[in-house]
Amino acid sequence: MLAMEPILVLITVYISIVYGLLYARTSLPPLLLSFPRSTHLFCAVFQAFPIIFIIRHHFTIAQTGLTFIGIGIGTSIGSVINWYTSRKYAQLIVKWRGFPPAEERLTGAMISAPMLVVGIFWLGWTGQYESVPWYVAGLSTIAVGVGISLIFMSFLSYLVDTYL
Repeated sequence: MLAMEPILVLITVYISIVYGLLYARTSLPPLLLSFPRSTHLFCAVFQAFPIIFIIRHHFTIAQTGLTFIGIGIGTSIGSVINWYTSRKYAQLIVKWRGFPPAEERLTGAMISAPMLVVGIFWLGWTGQYESVPWYVAGLSTIAVGVGISLIFMSFLSYLVDTYL
Protein backbone atom coordinates (compact mmCIF):
# COMPACT_ATOMS: atom_id res chain seq x y z
CA MET A 1 0.00 0.00 0.00
CA LEU A 2 2.85 2.41 0.72
CA ALA A 3 4.21 2.00 -2.80
CA MET A 4 0.88 2.74 -4.48
CA GLU A 5 -0.67 5.42 -2.23
CA PRO A 6 1.20 8.75 -1.97
CA ILE A 7 -1.15 10.16 0.68
CA LEU A 8 -0.49 7.14 2.87
CA VAL A 9 3.26 7.71 2.51
CA LEU A 10 2.87 11.37 3.48
CA ILE A 11 0.72 10.57 6.51
CA THR A 12 3.17 7.89 7.60
CA VAL A 13 6.12 10.26 7.27
CA TYR A 14 4.28 13.03 9.13
CA ILE A 15 3.24 10.79 12.03
CA SER A 16 6.79 9.40 12.16
CA ILE A 17 8.17 12.93 12.45
CA VAL A 18 5.71 13.71 15.26
CA TYR A 19 6.64 10.50 17.09
CA GLY A 20 10.31 11.33 16.56
CA LEU A 21 9.88 14.81 18.02
CA LEU A 22 8.16 13.42 21.06
CA TYR A 23 10.06 10.23 21.85
CA ALA A 24 13.23 9.81 19.78
CA ARG A 25 16.56 9.54 21.49
CA THR A 26 19.37 11.15 19.59
CA SER A 27 23.04 10.39 19.89
CA LEU A 28 25.48 13.26 19.91
CA PRO A 29 28.74 13.44 17.97
CA PRO A 30 31.81 13.10 20.24
CA LEU A 31 32.89 16.68 19.51
CA LEU A 32 29.68 18.08 20.97
CA LEU A 33 30.01 15.98 24.11
CA SER A 34 33.12 17.93 25.10
CA PHE A 35 31.09 21.11 25.63
CA PRO A 36 29.44 21.34 29.05
CA ARG A 37 25.88 22.32 27.99
CA SER A 38 25.81 20.52 24.66
CA THR A 39 24.09 17.44 26.07
CA HIS A 40 20.99 19.57 26.49
CA LEU A 41 20.81 20.68 22.85
CA PHE A 42 19.54 17.56 21.12
CA CYS A 43 16.71 15.77 22.87
CA ALA A 44 13.12 14.87 22.23
CA VAL A 45 10.28 16.68 23.98
CA PHE A 46 9.73 14.06 26.67
CA GLN A 47 13.47 13.82 27.30
CA ALA A 48 13.53 17.57 27.92
CA PHE A 49 11.22 17.34 30.93
CA PRO A 50 13.94 16.21 33.38
CA ILE A 51 16.34 18.80 31.97
CA ILE A 52 13.82 21.61 32.29
CA PHE A 53 12.27 20.71 35.61
CA ILE A 54 15.06 18.90 37.51
CA ILE A 55 18.16 20.74 36.29
CA ARG A 56 16.73 24.20 35.64
CA HIS A 57 13.95 24.43 38.24
CA HIS A 58 15.34 21.99 40.86
CA PHE A 59 12.29 19.73 41.06
CA THR A 60 12.45 16.25 42.53
CA ILE A 61 11.79 13.25 40.31
CA ALA A 62 8.28 12.92 41.74
CA GLN A 63 7.51 16.57 41.07
CA THR A 64 8.81 16.21 37.52
CA GLY A 65 6.45 13.29 37.00
CA LEU A 66 3.55 15.56 37.97
CA THR A 67 4.42 17.95 35.15
CA PHE A 68 3.15 15.32 32.71
CA ILE A 69 -0.37 16.05 33.98
CA GLY A 70 -0.43 18.90 31.47
CA ILE A 71 -0.10 16.36 28.66
CA GLY A 72 -3.11 14.49 30.07
CA ILE A 73 -5.15 17.67 30.34
CA GLY A 74 -4.18 18.58 26.78
CA THR A 75 -5.16 15.20 25.37
CA SER A 76 -8.52 15.50 27.15
CA ILE A 77 -9.05 18.94 25.62
CA GLY A 78 -7.99 17.48 22.26
CA SER A 79 -10.64 14.77 22.60
CA VAL A 80 -13.31 17.39 23.21
CA ILE A 81 -12.13 19.42 20.20
CA ASN A 82 -12.15 16.24 18.09
CA TRP A 83 -15.70 15.50 19.19
CA TYR A 84 -16.74 19.06 18.36
CA THR A 85 -15.12 19.06 14.91
CA SER A 86 -16.56 15.66 13.98
CA ARG A 87 -20.17 16.37 15.02
CA LYS A 88 -21.05 17.45 11.49
CA TYR A 89 -19.85 14.13 10.09
CA ALA A 90 -23.23 12.46 10.68
CA GLN A 91 -24.89 15.10 8.50
CA LEU A 92 -22.25 14.56 5.82
CA ILE A 93 -23.03 10.84 5.73
CA VAL A 94 -26.62 11.66 4.82
CA LYS A 95 -25.59 14.34 2.32
CA TRP A 96 -23.04 12.10 0.56
CA ARG A 97 -25.29 8.99 0.73
CA GLY A 98 -23.03 7.04 3.08
CA PHE A 99 -19.64 7.98 1.68
CA PRO A 100 -18.54 11.47 2.74
CA PRO A 101 -15.05 12.61 1.79
CA ALA A 102 -12.51 11.29 4.26
CA GLU A 103 -10.73 14.66 4.22
CA GLU A 104 -13.50 15.99 6.47
CA ARG A 105 -11.77 14.08 9.28
CA LEU A 106 -8.64 16.24 8.96
CA THR A 107 -10.09 19.38 10.56
CA GLY A 108 -8.58 18.46 13.92
CA ALA A 109 -5.16 17.94 12.37
CA MET A 110 -5.34 21.37 10.75
CA ILE A 111 -5.99 22.90 14.16
CA SER A 112 -3.44 20.88 16.06
CA ALA A 113 -0.44 20.83 13.73
CA PRO A 114 0.47 24.47 14.44
CA MET A 115 -0.53 24.01 18.08
CA LEU A 116 1.98 21.17 18.52
CA VAL A 117 4.76 23.28 17.02
CA VAL A 118 3.86 26.27 19.19
CA GLY A 119 3.67 24.08 22.30
CA ILE A 120 7.07 22.48 21.69
CA PHE A 121 8.66 25.86 20.94
CA TRP A 122 7.04 27.35 24.03
CA LEU A 123 8.31 24.50 26.21
CA GLY A 124 11.84 24.78 24.87
CA TRP A 125 12.01 28.54 25.01
CA THR A 126 10.63 28.99 28.52
CA GLY A 127 12.32 25.89 29.89
CA GLN A 128 15.76 27.15 28.92
CA TYR A 129 15.82 29.94 31.49
CA GLU A 130 15.77 29.51 35.23
CA SER A 131 14.35 33.02 35.64
CA VAL A 132 11.09 32.01 33.90
CA PRO A 133 8.68 30.44 36.42
CA TRP A 134 8.19 26.69 36.11
CA TYR A 135 4.45 26.95 35.47
CA VAL A 136 5.02 28.83 32.20
CA ALA A 137 6.77 25.77 30.78
CA GLY A 138 4.17 23.59 32.49
CA LEU A 139 1.34 25.36 30.67
CA SER A 140 3.00 24.64 27.35
CA THR A 141 2.52 20.91 27.95
CA ILE A 142 -1.23 21.44 27.56
CA ALA A 143 -0.71 22.73 24.01
CA VAL A 144 1.60 19.78 23.31
CA GLY A 145 -1.06 17.37 24.60
CA VAL A 146 -3.77 18.93 22.42
CA GLY A 147 -1.49 18.65 19.40
CA ILE A 148 -0.63 15.02 20.06
CA SER A 149 -4.23 14.00 20.60
CA LEU A 150 -5.76 15.74 17.61
CA ILE A 151 -3.04 14.79 15.15
CA PHE A 152 -3.27 11.10 15.91
CA MET A 153 -7.07 10.95 16.16
CA SER A 154 -7.55 12.92 12.95
CA PHE A 155 -5.08 10.95 10.87
CA LEU A 156 -6.13 7.57 12.17
CA SER A 157 -9.82 8.27 11.55
CA TYR A 158 -8.88 9.55 8.08
CA LEU A 159 -7.06 6.30 7.33
CA VAL A 160 -9.98 4.23 8.58
CA ASP A 161 -12.42 6.16 6.41
CA THR A 162 -10.15 5.99 3.37
CA TYR A 163 -9.13 2.33 3.56
CA LEU A 164 -12.18 0.44 4.72
